[in-house]
Amino acid sequence: MTGIISSSVDIALNSLVLGGFFLIIAIGLNIIYGLSRIMNLAHGSLYALGAYFGFALVSHKVNYLLALLIAPIIVGFVGLIIERVVIAPVRSRSIVYTLILTYGLMFFFDGTIKYLWGREARFIELPNFLQQTVTIAGLHYPAFRLATLIIIAAVMVGLMLLLGKTKIGMTMRAASNIPEMVSALGINMTMVHISAFVLGCLLAGLAGILAGPLYTIHPIMGHQVLVGSFVVIVIGGLGSLRGALFASLLIGIVQTLAEFFITDFAMVIVYMLMALILVFMPRGIFGEGKFE
Repeated sequence: MTGIISSSVDIALNSLVLGGFFLIIAIGLNIIYGLSRIMNLAHGSLYALGAYFGFALVSHKVNYLLALLIAPIIVGFVGLIIERVVIAPVRSRSIVYTLILTYGLMFFFDGTIKYLWGREARFIELPNFLQQTVTIAGLHYPAFRLATLIIIAAVMVGLMLLLGKTKIGMTMRAASNIPEMVSALGINMTMVHISAFVLGCLLAGLAGILAGPLYTIHPIMGHQVLVGSFVVIVIGGLGSLRGALFASLLIGIVQTLAEFFITDFAMVIVYMLMALILVFMPRGIFGEGKFE
């Protein structure tokens, strides 16, 4: 009986961790799309950059907790450059332009990572206190995984407060639905677009450095997580933050259970679930085609 409880707790916590990664990456994508109608195909590469920047900082003896703050900021700065140099000149054109440009950026970043860090696998070394285990319902659970859950929860609370209680957050929400009125009120829409894009990139970078100690860091690590994030967006609904929250938890549970029982077909089950939802709800569970 104790073993069953421990296994259930382990599966539940691992589902939340996996779902949490998908959540903050997918929400970053959704924020960018909701405000700028840009689908950033280089988002997974920014996730990988977050992991590699974290690896570089920790390798140079920077404390991991400090690197956890610095790496996303660096990725956010990279996002700022992308927005100003690549996205801004074609913002008023068809979404196809940004799809092609960000698709090219994905391969540019892949090549840059290989050039700077090589092709071999990397890992981020954790401080000793995060390498310990915590006993939960008889289960010895890694302290870092538990800390990751706490960090993701804190980020989500902070994000909800930012979007719901601050001036810039409310401006973003308004700009997503009625940009003409926001512009007419004298608000600089360029700064709104920049803020949304950089915020999305910050979230991708944060997910990357959090994933670094848990998963293998390699040059194309962002490709798989990008696909998973798109699955979350499709199931939850494009532009819906509530949908991203629900879908990420759903996918985390389904994929974790599938990996536990039928290892080789875990992602197949996830894609089948996505196809099933699309048959009955083409816009996703909460999809309204706008940023909520």
